[in-house]
Amino acid sequence: HQHNGMRRQDKTSSEREAIASISISDKCFRRCAILMMISFLSVASINFIMLPSYMGIAPGENPQNAKSRWAHRKISSAKANVLPADKQQVFRIGRIFASKNDNSMRSSQKTSDELKEQEIQTPPPPPADDLKRKKLLYGTKHVPEMANWPPLSALIGNDGNIRDDVDVSGILDFAIIGFGKTGTTSILRHLSEMTDSLSKEHCDLVVNKSGNLLKDLYEDHARRFKQAKRNGEEPEDRLRGLKCPQDISSDYSIFNYAKYFPSTKLIIGIRHPVLWFESLYNFRVTNVPWKEMLPTSDLTRGCISGSQGVCAWRANFHDFLSRLGKTPMSSASEKQLLQLGLDKHAKVGPVFLYEVSQLSESGSDGGVRSAQFRTDLKQFLGLQKEIPPFPLVDTSGRFDFLPVVKNQVDRNKIDICQPQHDIIRDVLMEKATLASQWIRKYFLQSDEVFVSSREHFELILESWMHDPCPRR
Repeated sequence: HQHNGMRRQDKTSSEREAIASISISDKCFRRCAILMMISFLSVASINFIMLPSYMGIAPGENPQNAKSRWAHRKISSAKANVLPADKQQVFRIGRIFASKNDNSMRSSQKTSDELKEQEIQTPPPPPADDLKRKKLLYGTKHVPEMANWPPLSALIGNDGNIRDDVDVSGILDFAIIGFGKTGTTSILRHLSEMTDSLSKEHCDLVVNKSGNLLKDLYEDHARRFKQAKRNGEEPEDRLRGLKCPQDISSDYSIFNYAKYFPSTKLIIGIRHPVLWFESLYNFRVTNVPWKEMLPTSDLTRGCISGSQGVCAWRANFHDFLSRLGKTPMSSASEKQLLQLGLDKHAKVGPVFLYEVSQLSESGSDGGVRSAQFRTDLKQFLGLQKEIPPFPLVDTSGRFDFLPVVKNQVDRNKIDICQPQHDIIRDVLMEKATLASQWIRKYFLQSDEVFVSSREHFELILESWMHDPCPRR
């Protein structure tokens, strides 16, 4: 019995020793692992800190020369944002991209001694608002260097917008700037097949973001450029355009067009204000069914809260057209026809004005009129291909597949000819009369305003003098 007890005691003590040795080994392993990790991180940190120096020193090169050369690289990258004035950069058709300031051209012609002194100097810290520029250019490194296109970074200022001393007018050929519910989507779809138009709406100028618009144009062009290269084709040089129906009524947009794109051709659609209001109201009801629209009697003036952008103020088509700098705006008789008192005007490019009914193929001579309209629009833009007929637009709502929602939408739509809408219709008829007179008497007299089938166009405007409801 004593012998067995001693054997168990010896066994227990040996187990304890084994466990202790395992514990010691585990502790050593952990300590070694920690020491190795610290050593690895230290070496990596040193390599990271010294990386520029290693990259700058060539075999057998003086370290002091390498340091100077590395400083030169940093300065060169900072100066890359300014395009050399002696190097002509063209967008196309001989449009030269260059600085508008002659002093900058003279300053670029420096002696080698001056350049050597500048290389040694440390570049100044970027301005505080340089962040906007960096944020806008972030992620644009994938945009390749494209023939005759200067780097995007050379065109953007520290505020994130297009620099004042550069000329980018050749990058945007046309813009569909208004008005909403006048067939602007149909025109964009058609022109997109034969031009390099931006898809959907791009309203960066409405919020005064000219840099964002330029970035969108660059990225769109880069996408088409790379696609052509992948297909083994030569990139085709086509007209570039965009659509934003809000541009025509935006202060920022009009002045941005005048400042950066003064030669861009503008396409503007109009519609009888009464029919335009009904269309826009029902469009909101159809596509935003979860929001209840205000009664039409509450929308006779400006766009108040809850109006969803539907109000009589936006039907002053002639007031917004008057800001494009196409009429004298000097006579009292002209100003009496304007209601909003918009005193800010800007000189923009040529305008192609149309009435939405000109897109239709219906009527006894609708096909002929529509064909002439497409021909005139083609000539205005300078297109080579014929513009195909405009198809019927699908006016169904996004939620029409839901019977409950569709029934609600149908109940909330308005027929503006009904008596409960007499108040808003009277207001809109006043605007229609004034717009008809001003456009015919003043706007159409400008050499920079173009219409299709002028006599027919003026007849359409004369019909604005009458309420469209009795003819329904």
